[in-house]
Amino acid sequence: MPLAETQPPLSRLFLLEAHREPQPMPWLDRAGHRLGTWLRGAVQRPVPRLRRRALRVLAAAQPLFALEEAPLRHHLAGLAQRMRSAPLAEALEPCLAGSVAAVRLVTGLTPHPEQVMGALLLSEGGIAEMATGEGKTLTIATAAAVAAWRGRPCHIVTANDYLARRDAELFTAFYALCGLSVAAITGETPLPSRASAHAHDVVYTTAQDLLGDFLRDRLALGRQPSPVALALRAMHGVAGGAQPVMRGLHQVIVDEADSVLVDEAVTPLIISSPRPDASLQAAALDAVRLAAQLREGEDFTLKPALRHVELTAAGKDRLAALTGSLSAFWRGPERARELVGQALHARHLMLRDQHYVVRDGKLVLVDELTGRLAEQRTLSLGLHQVLEATAGLELTAPAEVSARLSFQRFFRLFPLLSGTTGTAREARGELAGVYRQRSVAIPTHRPVRRARLPLRLLASEAAKFDAIVAEALALAEAGRAVLVGIRSVRSGEALLARFAAQSPARAAGIRLLHAVNHAQESSIVAEAGRAGAITIASNMAGRGTDIGLEAIVRERGGLHVIIGEPNDYRRIDRQLIGRCARQGDPGSYRLYLCPQDEVVQRFLPALARAAWWRLPPGLAQRLAPALLVRAQRRAEALSYTQRKRILDQDLHLDRTGF
Repeated sequence: MPLAETQPPLSRLFLLEAHREPQPMPWLDRAGHRLGTWLRGAVQRPVPRLRRRALRVLAAAQPLFALEEAPLRHHLAGLAQRMRSAPLAEALEPCLAGSVAAVRLVTGLTPHPEQVMGALLLSEGGIAEMATGEGKTLTIATAAAVAAWRGRPCHIVTANDYLARRDAELFTAFYALCGLSVAAITGETPLPSRASAHAHDVVYTTAQDLLGDFLRDRLALGRQPSPVALALRAMHGVAGGAQPVMRGLHQVIVDEADSVLVDEAVTPLIISSPRPDASLQAAALDAVRLAAQLREGEDFTLKPALRHVELTAAGKDRLAALTGSLSAFWRGPERARELVGQALHARHLMLRDQHYVVRDGKLVLVDELTGRLAEQRTLSLGLHQVLEATAGLELTAPAEVSARLSFQRFFRLFPLLSGTTGTAREARGELAGVYRQRSVAIPTHRPVRRARLPLRLLASEAAKFDAIVAEALALAEAGRAVLVGIRSVRSGEALLARFAAQSPARAAGIRLLHAVNHAQESSIVAEAGRAGAITIASNMAGRGTDIGLEAIVRERGGLHVIIGEPNDYRRIDRQLIGRCARQGDPGSYRLYLCPQDEVVQRFLPALARAAWWRLPPGLAQRLAPALLVRAQRRAEALSYTQRKRILDQDLHLDRTGF
């Protein structure tokens, strides 16, 4: 019987508010904590220690490999009992050996030492940096079974709904052998079904769904539910008030931890409900009309790096004159400036087919970091309605905020937080400072055979796209497979048009993967490793996909990755690079850059840009890698500042109630 079905009624509610969030440290304490973490790592040398323990686990699992299903199931039931009764330090290695044996019996795969190292780190709380293709999904499942044997819920947070469904289905038989139940919760899971899904021992879901369920439970139970209130709800059901859907917070394992804990932490999650407001909707239309009458440089200034627009003194005077004959809604100067500022932001900084798409007459935001549609996400403070008006769409009803919480604060509520990622190095300081999590780089199972080709600097975007097309066609003709990474729907369509202009016959076979056709992702990725294949993909190609290579592609040099548009963060580029040379396969990559690239325009200082472009071509080419790193570091610093501001605002709202 699954462990979830053996729990007493109150177990559905434990730890919902019991774990106390760690308080933020002063800057000197944060610096000391980071230094202490680094010193402990240098002295303890975690990688050799984890390897010794992993080899002990595999040695203990060896006798279990000979067991048939029935005796192994009986043995695993005993390990589950031991996990609930013995200290973690004593029970972890024997229980992990049982989990390894279960993986081998169900999948036919024996976890290699590096995967067991990752599972050990996940079981004790930490971030395992494992290169793309090293089997993070299997590592997570191996550790999750051991965590769920403790009789408490184990949540596994994935990058998107597709991965949550896929991984839950992939490991259903494995968890069943371990005596555990598993479920997936996605954006399509109806609210009435979520309680039964959360009743399972292991739950695969996304950060948005998990935090959304937590906030809805907190609204239902009250901000600080007392033990008596919880008991009444458990015993009397509806008579005791609204029932929570979650069993509580205990352990969470975050797949692609840098994306979830860092990138998605830029904005808090907000629970809201529609509140029709005809005056606000009419004001959104007026704001768009007013914004079109203001002149850049005279009435307002743009700061693309900060994604910020600011009215000048002349612009404020001009706006006051333009609104003088409008309705009473516009009489307040601060309200007028805020709404028109939003319209200017939507008009000049929100680009169609990059920041949003229009599908079936509705505006859908695009997650720039993953390239996927964020269908459940809307903009707040009236900006969504202004953006709809800018795009000429029917306006949706404004929403009233019921609850909000930042992802940083939510994940700090878990007593045990761990995760995996292929790119923790750049975010190591933030993971330690915000979440108190150490990051350990797990070695690859086989040597990496990835060739880095020199960065190419082109004078314009058109010249860059032409060079990309020429390189991709030449490599495809030689029997290689090519993956070209771009940042937006617009860029993908433009690059495909270049292929069609240069080689109409080849263009017909080129696959394009972006936010609009994301439903075809699995079929497109499945064919991306064929000899001669050319695939153009947004950042979604770097998350949770596996490009299998044909034998002839390996013989000719493997997959070649072209970064057609550098991303704001170095980690995102590294994720795309990680598509090639997986698990000992050969592969190569090259990065292309031009002055029109967004990361250069937004984050490289104007004086540096001007000086760079006046240099002789050879010297400009040699300086390009360093200048790109400078721009990306500035982008990362600004993003960190924004995340810190969100966390500080969240803490302030919690303390003051405002």
